[in-house]
Amino acid sequence: MFIRRPWPVGLVALGLTIACGVFQEALAATAEDWREYRNERYGFNLRYPADAFTMERTSEAGDGQVFVSQVGNARLLVGALVNDSGFSPASYQEYIARHSYSDYEIKYRRLGQGWFVLSGEGKGKVFYEKVMFSCTGRLINSFALLYSVAERAFFDPIVERIENTFRPGRDCEHAGLPAPPPPVQRTPRQYLSPTNAERSALADRIARARGRDVVVVLRRTTPPYDYRIVRGYASRP
Repeated sequence: MFIRRPWPVGLVALGLTIACGVFQEALAATAEDWREYRNERYGFNLRYPADAFTMERTSEAGDGQVFVSQVGNARLLVGALVNDSGFSPASYQEYIARHSYSDYEIKYRRLGQGWFVLSGEGKGKVFYEKVMFSCTGRLINSFALLYSVAERAFFDPIVERIENTFRPGRDCEHAGLPAPPPPVQRTPRQYLSPTNAERSALADRIARARGRDVVVVLRRTTPPYDYRIVRGYASRP
């Protein structure tokens, strides 16, 4: 996959080769023909301006695609990988910030339940990457756009539109992803009478809101899909 590797030094160091006035005039004539790209292996898809980008190469494994701009030096990288390492969105965000964008100043980051965004600048370049988890956290889908700071007026709106059309792959069985482990089956009595259940501030808040002691099951929705049983007390300090 392309976008998990650090950006090549040559790509990061590329400068503009077109005079500013000519460059802006050329850009004004592009980004009108938006087409769909769909990955056949994992099913993720997005729309991109075909008159601004052309396909450069596809990974041998069929899990990613690199697009290059017809004007300027921008790169659009799209791909997916199986989450064999059990990353969560938060841990993967930190991982790629350190390994893919260590030469950049991170200026924007957002984190959701199953997605995150990173963006920043460095050495005259701007990057924007969005990552979405699908298939109960087993598949990581992402796209990244790298372009010159001088090209922001043109590429910033393109980033926004690509992001709005980007959809993660969800045909998990067709992609050959392993099935998630079955949920642990417990009887209601086992839930209500756990042994040595620890106390939790979250469970205490729930207990106080309900006016009675409670037992709360905290289940992880991403690998390793484990769970924890905690107690909450309505009246104890």
